[in-house]
Amino acid sequence: MSTDGSALPGKPARGKRQHAREPAPGTRPADTVGGTLERRVARLEFAEGALARLRVPVPADDAGAGRDVLTDIDVLSIDVDTRLRISRSSLECKSGRGQTGEPMTLVWLAGFRQLLHLDHVVLVRPSVSSRGRSLARRLSIAVLDESTIALRESAHRWLPERFAHIDGSACSSAETRTDRQLKGLPALPPELTHFLRSEALLAPSAALLAAVERLGTAAHQQGILPEPTRTVMAGHALMAVIFAGLQDAGRLDEESERMLRRRLERALTTGDPDDDYVLTLLERADAVVRHIVGRTHRAYVDAGADPISIEMPSLRDTVATPPGYIDDYVDLVQRLRANPLVARDILQTAELACFDALLGDDAWKEPAFAHLFTLEHKGLLLVAQRCLIRIAGRQIVEPLNALAQLSFGEAVAVPDRRGPLAANDAPPQPVATSTTVANDLLAGQGDHP
Repeated sequence: MSTDGSALPGKPARGKRQHAREPAPGTRPADTVGGTLERRVARLEFAEGALARLRVPVPADDAGAGRDVLTDIDVLSIDVDTRLRISRSSLECKSGRGQTGEPMTLVWLAGFRQLLHLDHVVLVRPSVSSRGRSLARRLSIAVLDESTIALRESAHRWLPERFAHIDGSACSSAETRTDRQLKGLPALPPELTHFLRSEALLAPSAALLAAVERLGTAAHQQGILPEPTRTVMAGHALMAVIFAGLQDAGRLDEESERMLRRRLERALTTGDPDDDYVLTLLERADAVVRHIVGRTHRAYVDAGADPISIEMPSLRDTVATPPGYIDDYVDLVQRLRANPLVARDILQTAELACFDALLGDDAWKEPAFAHLFTLEHKGLLLVAQRCLIRIAGRQIVEPLNALAQLSFGEAVAVPDRRGPLAANDAPPQPVATSTTVANDLLAGQGDHP
């Protein structure tokens, strides 16, 4: 360091951050031993019907700068059954072979389940001791070892090793570039983009809809977004709308469509779907304001002023006016509930379509995924896209227009899953779908205000 405080030639100044460098080969999370184990587990979860995401950060509430991430979920698994009931699971992967820390990890997982309101937690290790299995049973925690993983993998050899968010090359590259581009887009709040990209699968439906609507407003203020941020954020917004719809569709067995609509309106206006206190308070405030204004007006008239008609705005109506997309969203919810056998897979379909097909990868074309790309899946996907237009506007949804051009066809007979796809085996050709279906569904929708 020179006497005037400037950096000497060839050496960076103290306290100044150097330009980020590419990690050394083999040090990326996806390339480490632990990362490989995480990918194998996530691939198994996806193969058996769940949406799986890797390395999902868990935010820390009321944290200072640089401490906003509490920890991460190695593998987050979202499973939807045929009655559209959703269960969330966390699979903690430990690649070490010793028993050191095994009991503490199990105790930590029990608290982690309670913190995030998870339905299941699983400890994944190359081997699990008898002591660990005993403690896991007492804590109602599942365990998964190398032999079990290998046995389950033998039934799904035909599934691609990497795709979409399961360390797919195009998706990983696009998400990394989006991280950099978002730093130069000040109109898109970091907490909003982080929520949609990382926290959405842990959030309730009303919070997801509010976040997607806010994204539309922010994108309108920012202007045209660069690629791949434009496509990545559109994909996450569509996933959020679909996941919200599945949550509410699963409730239709317990509450009527009218009750669901009322809960949504309260949640999206007052922030609490079960509390009418705010609206009652605003009604009383309206009555007080009308009383004071009326008394003042009568006093002026009694003093000789000419009477005038006064239109008083209502505080309750200003706050409680529901958003205009409620009808489209409820329509999506009803369509999902009416076709649960297809709706239970729609998250996987949207994941492959948005984060594999639209980003330029080809894994979605594999025969292993043919059952996710039927005409019925396409119909639900386009209804969700139409709903997204109403919530966030055409600017957000425009990158998703290519979904209508993807090849969807009838489900085909599946080959032997236990063997890899032979090089000379041509994948089945799906039935071509007319784009008039997409045009009919997407025509006539208004832009975001």
